[in-house]
Amino acid sequence: MITAMLHAFMNTLTGECGVGAGQAVLACCSGGIDSMVLLDLLVQASGPLRLKVGVVHVDHGIRKDATDASFVSGRCRGLGIPCHVYPLSLSRGEPNLEEKARLGRYARIRECMGAHGYDAAATGHTLDDQAETILYRIIRGSGIRGMGGMEHRGEGGLVRPLIGFTRGEIEAYAGERGIPHVEDCTNEDTTIARNLIRHEIIPLMKRINPEVAVSVARLGRIAREEGGHVENLSLRLECDARVLDWGAVRAYRLDKLREAPKAVLKRLVIRVLSALVDEPRGVDAVQVQGVVDVIEGRKAGHTVKRRVTARIDGDGLVFFPAGPGPFYGLDIRESGVYRITPLNVEVRITGRLSGAMRLTSPSKGARIGGKRVVRLLAERGVMAALRPFWPVLVSGGEVVSVAGLLDSQAGPTTEFPLAGQG
Repeated sequence: MITAMLHAFMNTLTGECGVGAGQAVLACCSGGIDSMVLLDLLVQASGPLRLKVGVVHVDHGIRKDATDASFVSGRCRGLGIPCHVYPLSLSRGEPNLEEKARLGRYARIRECMGAHGYDAAATGHTLDDQAETILYRIIRGSGIRGMGGMEHRGEGGLVRPLIGFTRGEIEAYAGERGIPHVEDCTNEDTTIARNLIRHEIIPLMKRINPEVAVSVARLGRIAREEGGHVENLSLRLECDARVLDWGAVRAYRLDKLREAPKAVLKRLVIRVLSALVDEPRGVDAVQVQGVVDVIEGRKAGHTVKRRVTARIDGDGLVFFPAGPGPFYGLDIRESGVYRITPLNVEVRITGRLSGAMRLTSPSKGARIGGKRVVRLLAERGVMAALRPFWPVLVSGGEVVSVAGLLDSQAGPTTEFPLAGQG
């Protein structure tokens, strides 16, 4: 079994996980059986694959008497490989503990990778973990995207080479190899949703199908395959429907959105909202449906997490930041090209600058040459949703240039090629 498992592990590591020979791989070790088997397999694979193996251990600080860090460090000393320990200092009982621990853990892993030059970070997630993740997402009402579960290779070089092995296979391997590990008593706490699924829900499901973990993981694989097809269609739809992409402000043709299949449309909305609210794991179905209702004319607008609003503007759907302006501001002291990062646009400023100026979004009631800026923008055909974000150059509280449209008679001028417009 040991030889067969090592062979399968190496194939997965260099195949689905995309780890190349000679790369530096960081093993994420909690001290539990899964992560210690992961470390053992990586060390064995390091010879044939010329891998440089290191370990990162994140001490969450939840169990004050925990000896996990010293156990992992001692194991690494015995193996002669570097061990990096990072503290989190979380407190048991604080709100959203699981999510804070997850986010903090991955932040420390990325920090370690960057500081020490690792190409990939491997976690000990197994097929059983995959099944538990998918069941958790189903219970919470996930769509097909969430039902896909975890990938072998995630973002930022994160890899999961054990995801095709069951927990039973891991335990059998550890027994044969005599691999020591520690037990985390918090894994028995069924007030934590994932532990409840592991210790109570899955055992009930096994009474119907003893191989339920394998079956659920298979469902995840099917969901990823079919979801990938929908994703490709939604990318094509986004390209066809895009009117303008300013990063934080985006506009799409309503007719293209309305004629698209509902599943494809929703996938596009999920991707756009995930980027705009900085939620890479996606947004919930209620928020997605709220935007779909706007597209289909059942609502005038919909705001997500008080951060992004979707609204119909003429024959287009526009996503833009919610809340009062000004939305951005750049101090200007000399001529040149300035990138407005939130909008992904560039403005070229030329001519004589009389003192410090500021490139910003127009304040309410802002005027130039006796005319309100929003009125000028309307006359030039600028979409209503874009007007609060259009770049203006301000000097001494007065607008001296509306980017690319109108400049005062004296002083600097602005060129605005609408970089980022699709």
